[in-house]
Amino acid sequence: MNHKWGLGTVALTLSMAVGLAGCGDKQAATVDDQKTTTAQVPSNLNVTDFPIAKEKLTLNIAAFKPPSGKDLNDYKFFQDIETKTNIHINWNLTPGSSWQEKKNLLFAGGELPDAFYAHGILSEDTDVVKYGSQGILIPLEGYIDTYAPNVKKLLQDNPVYKKQLTAPDGHIYSLPTIDETYSRTKSTMFINKKWLDELKLPMPTTTDELYQTLKAFKENDLGGNNKKDQIPMSFFQNWNNDVNSLFGAFGRIDRDVHKAGNNHLSVENNKVIYTAVQPEYKAAIQYVNKLISEGLVDQESFTQDAKVFNAKTAKGIVGVAFDWNPANQDYVSLPPLKGPAGQKPVWAEYPAGILLRGSFAITNVNKNPEATIRWIDNMYDAKNSMQLSKGVIGGQSLKERSDGKYEVVNLPTGANEDDFKQVPPTAYSVWATTKAASDMAVAASSGKRTKIDIDAVYAPFLVNDSFPKAYFTAEENDQISRYLTDVDAYVSKMYAKWMMSGGIDKEWDDYVKKLNEMGLDKMMKIYQTVYDRYQATK
Repeated sequence: MNHKWGLGTVALTLSMAVGLAGCGDKQAATVDDQKTTTAQVPSNLNVTDFPIAKEKLTLNIAAFKPPSGKDLNDYKFFQDIETKTNIHINWNLTPGSSWQEKKNLLFAGGELPDAFYAHGILSEDTDVVKYGSQGILIPLEGYIDTYAPNVKKLLQDNPVYKKQLTAPDGHIYSLPTIDETYSRTKSTMFINKKWLDELKLPMPTTTDELYQTLKAFKENDLGGNNKKDQIPMSFFQNWNNDVNSLFGAFGRIDRDVHKAGNNHLSVENNKVIYTAVQPEYKAAIQYVNKLISEGLVDQESFTQDAKVFNAKTAKGIVGVAFDWNPANQDYVSLPPLKGPAGQKPVWAEYPAGILLRGSFAITNVNKNPEATIRWIDNMYDAKNSMQLSKGVIGGQSLKERSDGKYEVVNLPTGANEDDFKQVPPTAYSVWATTKAASDMAVAASSGKRTKIDIDAVYAPFLVNDSFPKAYFTAEENDQISRYLTDVDAYVSKMYAKWMMSGGIDKEWDDYVKKLNEMGLDKMMKIYQTVYDRYQATK
């Protein structure tokens, strides 16, 4: 599953939720009033095996409307699920562009659905803990223990998942989308092998050698057009294309993706560090500024978008690119570099596993939570998760093999992907692409470099020192948001200014002082509290 699309597709679902207003009495129940499981098995429920409901049951579930405009029940996958479970879903579908407004209305006294379903349909930063603590989303851990064997096994086999899903009050209010095969790297370095060969240059292994290579790329007529119009290095500030992981060569990895948890945060010896005030961060910016000041870096790196950037690598006019995986096969992976003081090569790791935590939740108006948790648990079955990615078994997109695995059939030219796979795009579903689910599907080799190949090159250098996926209380979220707005804006402004124009030596002390005046110290105390609580979660 190629998830380069993933977070962009659902970005609209992750914006900050407005405050709750005018909750009805039925929505104002506290967590203490909620039961985490029923004392008696409902008469219409089969606790194990299928169907789930002895008599036909209907659930109202809010989800995203696919680009096709279809109801989810129009897809064969969901038709098969209904036949198997005897549960009919009345889908309340909303386009992603309208979801934030619709979601706010639902939580502010509208007619709540029985559940929410889709990749990241609820914001893990603002919705899950807020509405769980208010009793609008019900605790799930009791239901999981009794009725959800697939989810229960996932949490038992991966204790970190349970820690990541547990709210500060100890409850689990939502279930995630999971991809254990997802790339462990984001932006990595690629070098134009065609140019290296033309100049008979070796692969750079240090930051000093990279500088010399970039100078050679600038000073020679590469391409034979009698013009020195090539671009030695290019990037842009998107976590699939940014330059920040290069900072590890100077002694400390930096993550800058403008999201709490990966926003200039790292954890060292159980202490949360803000990397953007560390001397290694300063040294890395000085290095990039040197490259820019000597014309070795694309002047559009801070203004271009993906379309412009990709056009440059497609033409092969960039020497070193920070990218996810360029389509142009003239580019090869450039492994992490040793630093100027001999620092060992390191690169930021983004561990595979939970992608988004707010992908499924049950509300307090649901009269059949036991059947509902069994229904969603079926989605976490390895075979169903595989189908939600690759297409339905018995359709055109999967061919069963004699060894019990399934060969993935490439989409024919001109074919409609929805009709071919008979499932909606993956952002419109909930799934767990575990290693077991991934191993069922065998994709034909394209003969081109894959992200798996890139991860293999970078694997020996990866360091996971990121802030964990931990939930914040509503109060902590409010405080972090208040501080982070000013801190992040100022850090980003100075980051670009210093890289482009220099001056970091003269302005560094004032910069650190101003950040503390903005509340950086207070912000870091909150992060430390959240981290300590996360570590203590069993």
